[in-house]
Amino acid sequence: MPGDTPYYLAAQVHKLDRLAIEEYGIAGFTLMQRAGQATFDALCRKWPNTGHALCFCGSGNNGGDGYVIAALARQQGLQATVVAVGSTDKLADDARLAFEMARSAEITVTPFTAFDTDTLRAEPAMETVIVDAMLGTGLTGAVRGDTLAAINLINTAALSVCAVDIPSGLCSDTGAVLGAAVHADMTVTFIGRKLGQVISDGPAACGELVFDDLAVPAAVYEQVHPVSPGPD
Repeated sequence: MPGDTPYYLAAQVHKLDRLAIEEYGIAGFTLMQRAGQATFDALCRKWPNTGHALCFCGSGNNGGDGYVIAALARQQGLQATVVAVGSTDKLADDARLAFEMARSAEITVTPFTAFDTDTLRAEPAMETVIVDAMLGTGLTGAVRGDTLAAINLINTAALSVCAVDIPSGLCSDTGAVLGAAVHADMTVTFIGRKLGQVISDGPAACGELVFDDLAVPAAVYEQVHPVSPGPD
């Protein structure tokens, strides 16, 4: 029924994630692998002719999801490229494990500052899908630096775009664009739907919205009440 879908603030989704890990023993890296798999599966359903996953990865857990996606793409015989937006030295914990997973799949990681943008613009639109895995739900201030440049590059490329959890630059609580935001054709979001995805600038930035609960137990959701039933 309209209005029955639950939506959460970023802090609430973080709590759902933490409860799944601490009270139900689901490893953080397991959730990251599930997120990567859910995104890759959705990407392949929407763009079945994809031959190249071009992953823009940040230095946090959202970037970790992107590294998993790149590894999965390579394992399935697709070309996979990672553009690191931010230092890979900052990758830690689960994101570091995902980085090593991608490196084990023999994926070359190119710093954004060394990325050949002319090559991006020359890619055949029907074969390459950009994966936006730069910024997650924790963003509070305006994007800047290389991330801003990468967002602008993605938005001007004539390629399909899949955002991981939330388009980079979109506030997950308010739906406001924080300086600039990726305009995705599809966003695959996890554990809890974010309120900002369906209000203000959210719908235009997210495109098609796909949800996966990553097999988080129902009992976890009983401990966190959604902020809104949403407008759907």
